[in-house]
Amino acid sequence: MKIKDLEKLLEDWAPLSLQESYDNCGLLVGDGETKISSVLVSLDVTEEVILEAIHRDANIIVAHHPIIFKGLKSLTGDNEVERCIIMAIKNDIALYAIHTNLDSISGGVSFAMGEALGLLNMKILSPKKPGFFQLVTHVPRKYTKIVSEALFDAGAGRVGSYDQCKFTVQGNSSFRALKGSNPYKGDVGNLELATEDRLELIVPIECKELVEKALINSHPYEQVSYAWLEMSNSSQDIGFGVIGELETELSDKDFINKIKKVFGVKVIKHTNSKSNLVKRVALCGGSGSELLADAIKLKSDAYITSDISYHRFFDAKKVIFLADIGHWESEQHTIQLITDYIRSKMTNFAVIKTESITNPIITS
Repeated sequence: MKIKDLEKLLEDWAPLSLQESYDNCGLLVGDGETKISSVLVSLDVTEEVILEAIHRDANIIVAHHPIIFKGLKSLTGDNEVERCIIMAIKNDIALYAIHTNLDSISGGVSFAMGEALGLLNMKILSPKKPGFFQLVTHVPRKYTKIVSEALFDAGAGRVGSYDQCKFTVQGNSSFRALKGSNPYKGDVGNLELATEDRLELIVPIECKELVEKALINSHPYEQVSYAWLEMSNSSQDIGFGVIGELETELSDKDFINKIKKVFGVKVIKHTNSKSNLVKRVALCGGSGSELLADAIKLKSDAYITSDISYHRFFDAKKVIFLADIGHWESEQHTIQLITDYIRSKMTNFAVIKTESITNPIITS
């Protein structure tokens, strides 16, 4: 298997189109044509992680956080980012980042965090808007099946737990081919009548480009007529954070102890809950303080995330149990999530979890 095969596997799971505008996901260092010896999975790329990859014969590191986040103007080794890139290139180690695109999908980073906590009935806390486009096009009736199947294969017609969803209505059309054209039917200069199907399909935003190519390639007309309509619907399968329920209602004290045990933390910064009882829990891996309002709106008893500012705690006071457990701590289960996914799809090379603790913050 080559690195480009792993890229496709990961991007089918967490499309690059889902990354935030500020992000830098995908293959950051390396050649897609290189054969894979083994894969090392980590949360961050550090010098220790690259040395571990060298010692464990892994020639690609799949990390959650991008090592190249802002523009680089030089590679002189003046800081750890530059040293890591130089070390990776010298040792033929590719670097791949799967960051906010993995945060965004159902079953992604926050879901791994929720599973570790034992949450039930999990769903996305803050769905993305808009999540869909509607494709409208017209197809000669005898080509409807061919074009529909091509669009379905490219990702059109998927809504939640359903696929191959479309609306079809039959009608009559007319056209006149002008000089220089190559009409599907009829002669240049003559008015032609045709029986067509009007197709309307929902298209997830991440599939828009592929669906458009599939339409043009499968359609018999020289000039394909189609329109994209942006929809205001939220995509329930794409967004940030998770909300779910504990199997058993817990007191604040018991809930704190559970958090410490599950995430391996010694100290938690938190407020008190409104009723001193916790059942409905929202959470977000990484920096998620901006989702506090969503957690409150959905009547969560508690919200767990990291990187919360002093003043944001005032917004939660006497309203919700708000806990900051640390950035690395909230995302640590992402390593197992990525490892399990690659192992389930590719069995002809080793997928190794890092043994390096990359958390730069020490609590004592």
